[in-house]
Amino acid sequence: MKIFNSQVKLSVLSLLSTFFLLSCENDTTDIGANLIPDKLEGKSTFVDLVAYNIYNNDTIRADYNSLNNGLVGIYEDNIFGKSKASFSIQVRLSTSDKIKGNIQQVDSVVLSLNPPFNPSSYRERKIILNPGSTSGIDTIKYVKKYTLASYLGKAGNSMEVNVNRIKNTFLESTSSKFYSNKIIEVGDKLGSALLADSLTSISVKTSDGKIISEPTVAGYRIKLDPEYFYQHFFSKKGSSDISDNSRFIQYFKGIKIYPVDENSKFMFNFPVSKMTLIAYYKYKDNSSDKYTATTYSFTMNSAYNSMVGEYNFYNRNTASSQFKQQMNNPDKQSGESILFLQGMGGPSIHLKLDDSQLEAIKDSVQNHNWAITGAKLKFYLTENVSSKPGYIYGYNYSQKKFLPDLTFYSGLAGYFFNPKYDFDTNPQYYTLNITKQIKDIVEKNKPNDEILVEMGNFITRSTNSNEYLGYYKTTRAYEPFRLTFYGNKNTGNKKLRLEILYTKN
Repeated sequence: MKIFNSQVKLSVLSLLSTFFLLSCENDTTDIGANLIPDKLEGKSTFVDLVAYNIYNNDTIRADYNSLNNGLVGIYEDNIFGKSKASFSIQVRLSTSDKIKGNIQQVDSVVLSLNPPFNPSSYRERKIILNPGSTSGIDTIKYVKKYTLASYLGKAGNSMEVNVNRIKNTFLESTSSKFYSNKIIEVGDKLGSALLADSLTSISVKTSDGKIISEPTVAGYRIKLDPEYFYQHFFSKKGSSDISDNSRFIQYFKGIKIYPVDENSKFMFNFPVSKMTLIAYYKYKDNSSDKYTATTYSFTMNSAYNSMVGEYNFYNRNTASSQFKQQMNNPDKQSGESILFLQGMGGPSIHLKLDDSQLEAIKDSVQNHNWAITGAKLKFYLTENVSSKPGYIYGYNYSQKKFLPDLTFYSGLAGYFFNPKYDFDTNPQYYTLNITKQIKDIVEKNKPNDEILVEMGNFITRSTNSNEYLGYYKTTRAYEPFRLTFYGNKNTGNKKLRLEILYTKN
């Protein structure tokens, strides 16, 4: 399909400019420049909209079919209030390991979580392990601390988390629907850990470059009670409780990971696919005097491990009065001056473009020789918060489907429906490019559908980054972030509105 018809003769519709077309020179570094075949300098104009918050009642579907990541932590501010996140998952028998020997001694049991981090953002400390050596060659321990990539909170915090065995709550199957207000009852405590706001990796080398030990995987390692696992698992070798998974998940229903301290700390998410639960033990037969060391790896990330994210502890009493007012009584007629956006089950942003102004643009295109080369929504932050997500996204709320720009221009270099936030130059706004959506309205008479904007990004198939799984398959359920934007009831350049780029001859 041709993006533009270069044979169309272009002119300017001046009658409409007095009431809403505030034209200015086009920023040719923006998306419109990539779409102008003849490289002519373009112009821009604006269309008003109405935007307000949808509350969502602080709940969201948070089960196997909506969680690629787990989310754990607690955080509070004076705008959104307090949020607490816990994560529960079934534990299944190993697919390859067996309990070996007649006698076992469990040395340690380790639950590993591996949150995403920025490999280029780290602090390194060098520790000389053999001071005073006369050989001239030192052994050096390198300790690298990496910044978490999906982290909400102030730097320097630490947070205690518990891991407990699930009690009286069966997580059913991976086809089960769970929502984030589900309460998971816990029983015996299996372990705890004090988690820092960074991930540590350790390696050892000599000063002449010889590698003594490779860098450890940067992540959280939570030590669980080895005696408990001996009593409730290894000593039950041969028992029907652990004979197969159908019996085992009834007997040992799973684990819950949750923050202990109710004070504001931080939140982080982690890929479920990288979770491990490994028991390190040694075994022997009755007739042997020698133990052999081995491991037992429980299955944590298969296509059968049911899970649920629990975000049921929301304290909106400490939220701002404006937040509470807009959640309870949004101005759906004229919109808002401030818009709130939050991950998990927090508020979304609903917006509708002005019908009459789009009709004027349509008239300009159809009868007065305009060619639209770009259309974008810019969401300006009201403050430069330290913890920001890479993406926000939107979809056609009226028809419950993708906006066409997500895939239509995917092959066009430099064009993205929701480009990643520019952390380097810090432009203070997020962008949704909806060129195709607007061209369909003004050129093909398609309806001016409502748009819903939410925190996070669409999920693609693991084997194909260009294949999206569905408008409802997103990272929103485990995004910890919260942002405030300028709404449509503002003046100046930060007002939320649609910018349309066009050319003329």
